[in-house]
Amino acid sequence: MRLLVLYGKYPSLNSLELVEAAERRGHEVLSGSIIDVSSHISNRGSRFWLRDVEITDYDVCLLRSFGPGSCSQLTRRISLMEHMELTGIRVVNPCYPFRRARDKYATQYILAKAGLPIAETYITEDLGAAYRWAGRLGTCIYKPILGHMGRGSMMFEDPDMAYNALKSLTRIGEPLLLQEYLRKPGRDIRVFVVGDDVVGAAYKYGPPGSWKTNVAQGGRMVAGEIAEEILELGVRAVKALGLDYAGVDIAESERGPVILEVNGAPGWQALKQATGVDIAGKIIEYVEGLAS
Repeated sequence: MRLLVLYGKYPSLNSLELVEAAERRGHEVLSGSIIDVSSHISNRGSRFWLRDVEITDYDVCLLRSFGPGSCSQLTRRISLMEHMELTGIRVVNPCYPFRRARDKYATQYILAKAGLPIAETYITEDLGAAYRWAGRLGTCIYKPILGHMGRGSMMFEDPDMAYNALKSLTRIGEPLLLQEYLRKPGRDIRVFVVGDDVVGAAYKYGPPGSWKTNVAQGGRMVAGEIAEEILELGVRAVKALGLDYAGVDIAESERGPVILEVNGAPGWQALKQATGVDIAGKIIEYVEGLAS
């Protein structure tokens, strides 16, 4: 199988592990930045290149990131991946589900439509409306609509404090996404799903005094027995969004399990360390099944 791994501006350790796992299993692999992919369209057909290497006849593309860029640059890259899909290259994760999982707004309404438990969420560009909603929610969380690793997320216990921060965000053109604060036992659960299977799961504990459990924010993952109900929620979330694989974060709230995030380009270093599972190998095994 000819396999392409596309990352953002620079490769992460996860992208490098995908390349190593695929090569170990005998596949021809090329990796590079999505920024360096070009395309050509004519009535004779379509062609693609990664830098100066033609990739038109590759079988599968493992998409890890759209990379940084302007609205126009990101539009081109999204269209590029859809273009690849239309020509028969299997993209993992598929382009539009990947984009939708990156977007916290879209993720929430897709999960809600599927009947899955989510945190109450309000999205607007109206500062006054956001202020009023912060007052209704009481303690609330602001999340960047395209945020990741917990960066930029803020908790507010007072609507006036929320107003001051949100006012600054509107000045730089950021939408205002507010969620209810869920009381939980100082931890979340990461469920890693590949295809129809949970290949790994662990508890995520935040550092002392922090409400965030992201490993990038100082959290840690610990293996443990996790209820089947929560594992099944992870699988259902991935299916609802149309993803091939994802990391699903679930909170044990006072009203039961609630899905917090679905990451279509998840990292797995901490989960691998906690569980010993070769996540990259599991993804490549799944891709082999697609190509067979």
